[in-house]
Amino acid sequence: MFNMSQFQNSMDSFIRENDKSLRRIFSGKIKGNFLTAIKNSVRQMLGPDIFRYYDMQITNEKLVSTGFEEPDFDICHHIVGIHRSNLIFNTEEERLKKEKSEDYKNTLVNDVITNIKLRQYGSVFFQKQVVSRGENFNYYPIPYDLFVLCVRMNDLLSKCNDNVYISLIAAIVNKGLAALTLLEGNFFDCAYPICRGITELYLKLLILLDNPNTVEHFLKFNEYDLLKSCCEQKYSTEFNNAYNNRINKNHKSKSEFLHFGWLDTIDDYHSDNIRPYSIGGIISYLKTKCDQEEQINTFDEIETLYKMCHGYTHGSVVRSKYPLLHYFEISLMLYYTIYHTYIILCDYLKVDTVINDIDILKKIAKDVAQLYTQYYARSTENFELYDKLNKL
Repeated sequence: MFNMSQFQNSMDSFIRENDKSLRRIFSGKIKGNFLTAIKNSVRQMLGPDIFRYYDMQITNEKLVSTGFEEPDFDICHHIVGIHRSNLIFNTEEERLKKEKSEDYKNTLVNDVITNIKLRQYGSVFFQKQVVSRGENFNYYPIPYDLFVLCVRMNDLLSKCNDNVYISLIAAIVNKGLAALTLLEGNFFDCAYPICRGITELYLKLLILLDNPNTVEHFLKFNEYDLLKSCCEQKYSTEFNNAYNNRINKNHKSKSEFLHFGWLDTIDDYHSDNIRPYSIGGIISYLKTKCDQEEQINTFDEIETLYKMCHGYTHGSVVRSKYPLLHYFEISLMLYYTIYHTYIILCDYLKVDTVINDIDILKKIAKDVAQLYTQYYARSTENFELYDKLNKL
């Protein structure tokens, strides 16, 4: 005969053991009792809707392949990622105040549920185990948001006819996912060269969108580059003729002209441009087209971060003492490029930017505001404080 009391006792015992396991798994990253309390609140608020976001159906395919989704494990990852991002550069007293605040706990629960509603484009793709141990930065707000944007763009791009703009956006998305996957695995130095490449693609996309008549010349120079790099291993006669007739004769680098000579077809490009055949030249030109100081500042930030990649790209910087610094820099580089690329693609396809009823642009605006505040507060002292106080 079925005994309801025994069944309930068994369930309560199972939940207690489950919570003990979760506290052990995430020990050192968050206070255990706080973690399970927030997890229980998330589950309570989700209620039956949890089955919309986690496929817990038992199938033969799951038995022989990827296994089963464990909601509590994923929910706890989200709690840890969001909470730890909120604690960056907080003192011990500030952490305790947050963890005792009902307002903070309610906000944290709501933020976790928002991320879960986006997990179809986010954490469903994350690794259960990573090779290099460290922070789970992909569960921090901005990397998570950007991963969601990339997967959403992948879905949209699968329905697009190919052209130069779509090709550039697809390349940005693919490299964006690669950089975020490296961030997830704590392979920070490997992510910088990819971020550098994304920045170059993004700036080319911007200039081609504003100068559609240049597209044909851009593609022609891509052909020159392909012939030089992969086929003939030398400059073609057609390219040499273009080089000899370049607008800026003071610039002597053939290799730089190979990558940027197509810019000669933009009428006002060479006005006061000191080094035109370069990424710096493109940034200088785009800044002349800005009508707001904020836009100019953004390009200045992009250029600073782009130059910062140099040491990692060429192997002169291998390791850093502060992983949090890499989280800041990689997140900002990808934010500046992927966020706007998403807006460009949605506008191009005339589709809504909202994802699963979440206003993702509004969410990112809130998340990046916090990131900016923390990034500008960075210092050796604050990094040391973070490392000391966030080993819980």
